[in-house]
Amino acid sequence: MDTACSRPAYAKINLHLAVGLPYPDGYHPIQSLFALVGLRDTISLVWKKSRTFAVQVHGLEAVCSGSEDTLTKAARLWHEAGGYPLQLDIRCDKQIPVKAGLGGGSSDAAALLTLLQAIDPGRSVSEQLLKEVALQVGSDVPFFLSGSRAALVTGKGENVAPVESRSMPALLVMPTFFDISTSSAYRMLDEKRGNLQNVPMYGTQELLRIYKKPSHNWRGSLYNDFQSCSGNGIFYETLETVCKGYKGFSSMSGSGACWFFVSEDASQVHDAHKDIVAAFGPRVRCWITHLMS
Repeated sequence: MDTACSRPAYAKINLHLAVGLPYPDGYHPIQSLFALVGLRDTISLVWKKSRTFAVQVHGLEAVCSGSEDTLTKAARLWHEAGGYPLQLDIRCDKQIPVKAGLGGGSSDAAALLTLLQAIDPGRSVSEQLLKEVALQVGSDVPFFLSGSRAALVTGKGENVAPVESRSMPALLVMPTFFDISTSSAYRMLDEKRGNLQNVPMYGTQELLRIYKKPSHNWRGSLYNDFQSCSGNGIFYETLETVCKGYKGFSSMSGSGACWFFVSEDASQVHDAHKDIVAAFGPRVRCWITHLMS
């Protein structure tokens, strides 16, 4: 008998993202403030018990090929970690843009892992193995799997420390004329840094002290290391110029390409949205949403 279930998969923005120098294995340590926003995908799962494991994914044909999506990868790794044989039919109602720095693929994977764990709690994968599976799928997956609305994320993404969420309106701006792959963003950052021997980062308490301030006080303190090395700097500079008179905070999210503006004052977000649409027209897609509390 087939059984159906579903779960929302929310996007995130990085209010702060400091990237360290690469480890010997090529991965980079990060120090980042993650915050969920209201934009979301929906993951639907139809499953039945079987003697063999199989997975099919629908809804991602336009954004990735074959079995390269994070949903297929998460399902297979979960099964290999001890999940019992199932026939899985997964559908993704995709609303979060790809290559945007909003963590859509990672959030989708975390939502699926949560659904799989709930099928039979008595036979679910152990918490430690689940964390290992999450990190293998992607460095953002542990945050989404944690259930936190906001968190300080460090290491390769495996260290997730919940922080108090900040409920406020948010504007997301995604360019339609370029996108950014995470691997290329890291490569450009490493090339820009050259032979740099050290990258300073905030102490945890100092970063959290800044985070507790009103959002307009984040300017000049919170930052995203990737924005400084983007090959599309003029686009982000123009956005910053358009919004410099508004009371709030703006930055690129993740490794790009999406940019955001947040403010405690909803009118500031709506006015910034009007100005950005007037300046860019069809060259951008915009969403007015909110940081989730």
